[in-house]
Amino acid sequence: MEIKELIQELKRKKELSDLDEGFVEHRVIDYLKQNKLEEQFKDKKFIKTRRYDILFKDLRRLLREAYGMFRSDDFKEHPSTKSRIIYYKYIYKKIFEITGKPKKILDLGCGLNPLSYEYLDCKPFYYAADISNNELKIVNNYFKENKIKGETFTFNMVDSSYKDLPKVDVCFLFKVLEELELIKRDISEKVIKEIKADWIIASFSKVTLGGKPIKKMWRVWFEKIIKKLGLYYVIFDIGDEIFFVIKKD
Repeated sequence: MEIKELIQELKRKKELSDLDEGFVEHRVIDYLKQNKLEEQFKDKKFIKTRRYDILFKDLRRLLREAYGMFRSDDFKEHPSTKSRIIYYKYIYKKIFEITGKPKKILDLGCGLNPLSYEYLDCKPFYYAADISNNELKIVNNYFKENKIKGETFTFNMVDSSYKDLPKVDVCFLFKVLEELELIKRDISEKVIKEIKADWIIASFSKVTLGGKPIKKMWRVWFEKIIKKLGLYYVIFDIGDEIFFVIKKD
């Protein structure tokens, strides 16, 4: 069986259809290596085996959990923005009181967050990056309709090179690091180290998708990473979200 065939089958599911193919391919290759299935996968009969069914379900679950399961075209209903919609103006005010108003923003794993541009109370150049092609189209249209200076591009935060990213004043990492950790453990330290920004703002949810409080809401593991890197940071929480404002340079 060819990897491209498996990718096409995985992306038949509506919630996974707009994921970047490069991202899906890396997850397939990683799975095959970790489970020592490279040789079996090459066999044309493998697709008819029980092991293939397990592989397919595992990969689909991983992709759903990490990025594709809770997508929405509605800014107010999108999981990444819904919980902060009534707080946006205050959140940005609080952040920029610490960082100063930025001239350039990079939003990694952006989802539809760039549609909150009107709440920034400044007019920076806005780089929006995600692996969801559909959401990037929505953001790009929003930029054009509102004459916002910005750029959208596909970026795979697990496998792509951070050297290719622009240097900015502020980088948003809103509710993305825990999703990345599901795919590659301990990747958060690499992300913080390699992003070229004066300030990084990482956020985490205080509640589960079902609305229940998360016991370890203060993310001690993430604080340990920041302290290990010797970086200055400020923590505050608004609504159902905790924000780490981290000084890089």
